[in-house]
Amino acid sequence: MADSAGSAPRHRSRLRLRTAVLEREIKFRIPEERDAAAVCDAIEGAGFRLESSGLVTHEDGYLDTDDWILFRAGIALRLRREGERLTLQAKTIQSKTGEVLTRTEWAQEAPPTDPPWESLPNGPVAILLRPLAKLRVLARLTTRARVESERKMFRWLHERELLGSVTLDRVREAGTQNGGDSYRELEVEALDGAAAALEEVRAAVERRLDLHTSVESKLAAALATAGEKLPEMPERAYALYEGDRLADVAAKTLGRHLTRMFWNEPGTRLNLDPNYVHDMRVATRRLRTALQVFAMAIPEETRESLGRDLRWIGRALGGVRDLDVGLRRVAAMVSRAPEHERAALYVFARYLEIRRARRRVRLLRRLDSKRYEAFRERAQRWLDGGPTLWAPIAAPESPSAAGGVHPALAPAYMVGPRIVAEWDNRMREACQEAERKSTPANVHALRIAVKHARYAVEYFAVSEGQSAHHRAKQLARLQDKLGEHQDAATLLRHMRRYARTIPRRDRQLLLGARGVMDRLEPETRITRGELHELWELGAGADVT
Repeated sequence: MADSAGSAPRHRSRLRLRTAVLEREIKFRIPEERDAAAVCDAIEGAGFRLESSGLVTHEDGYLDTDDWILFRAGIALRLRREGERLTLQAKTIQSKTGEVLTRTEWAQEAPPTDPPWESLPNGPVAILLRPLAKLRVLARLTTRARVESERKMFRWLHERELLGSVTLDRVREAGTQNGGDSYRELEVEALDGAAAALEEVRAAVERRLDLHTSVESKLAAALATAGEKLPEMPERAYALYEGDRLADVAAKTLGRHLTRMFWNEPGTRLNLDPNYVHDMRVATRRLRTALQVFAMAIPEETRESLGRDLRWIGRALGGVRDLDVGLRRVAAMVSRAPEHERAALYVFARYLEIRRARRRVRLLRRLDSKRYEAFRERAQRWLDGGPTLWAPIAAPESPSAAGGVHPALAPAYMVGPRIVAEWDNRMREACQEAERKSTPANVHALRIAVKHARYAVEYFAVSEGQSAHHRAKQLARLQDKLGEHQDAATLLRHMRRYARTIPRRDRQLLLGARGVMDRLEPETRITRGELHELWELGAGADVT
């Protein structure tokens, strides 16, 4: 949106320099054979009014590191040059909703020189990027794509009410002028309270012109103009094959999950989406299980060293993730709680948020520590070295009966079934113990045993075939059901701690907290009969 001179309104500019902006918009990619004016006509035909507010040109440089740290953290960073003015803008890549893109944007003044930079002026983008400081992002920035845009701008109104802005861009790779490929894109951005009008515009354009909204990010579109695309997690090197040895499966499994762990680290640091913490934590859990499953293919010293560090960082990740799960559960409880419990749940949610913030500080300290840096370096050496660095293949101490071949060098399809059976037996023993006495500790131990058995099955799924995939899905169901009980027990512990902090004189809040605890208590318990039913549903096995 701009004034009649073609520049952004000053009040909007000052707002963006101070804080983040939640942006709600829809976009349409306009084919070259279509008249862009027809889209504007469709909007006005739906009962709205468009007033021209100027024409501007700007150049956008999309910045990231050579290993795409910002993209992996979930943001796009661009340096916008509009005349003499330089603005640094960051925006979340993933939308919180579907067809209507809902993303957060930060903006501030940019340094006067091109990147890389040693530091940024104080501002929203600088504050946003601080958790990435240990990764030296600013000093490693490079321009990944550069585009030029000619922008026509309109005020979007209903009668005299301003609803937002409409912009029509002609975008091409910077420096190509009329010789390069270009595309046209129309954006409709809504102010607060205009969500329904935005949906009306989307429906009108689709109905009259058969144009559908585009969800492609500007970063992806800018890369496409240069013939490039966004990166994918580099996992192809760890693809498993039926003829792999046990040592190969071990190396590839550890490599795949170390890659996932490090891939999700920037997003975990930046804290814009809880899924990054979840995915990084899952990677550490799978790595710890892999160290046990492939014990005969990995030297003891390596297992212990890697295991200690994974347990250390995994606990910090788990502390944050458990509270994310708790907050999500509390939000769901609020919608169906009676009135006297809602106040307690609202205050309890703030209590959990404070505890999460403290645990996140602890997590960041660990990620910034010399110990974690040393762990990363060792892990990279293990990745580069592969199975010849890990497996004790030179002088096997206990060769298998099959021709004196060390198990690490045997084909995985020969060794795998025996390993999976061992973890299956451990799971059955844990189930029998939980059925005998279904204490929270025994149910938790069963959940861990199911998780280990499931991961063991998945590690050998390529050599074992389709039945292994089916079996892994069954175990995942059982793990999820048991996890629901465990999550309820964890939340109940937090609720009890919080309830002890409520002053006795606040009787209404105490009453609400007790009501919430009464609701949670049954969800933590599981009877022997229920446990057996879950076992048959999830594991498909008879343990009697």
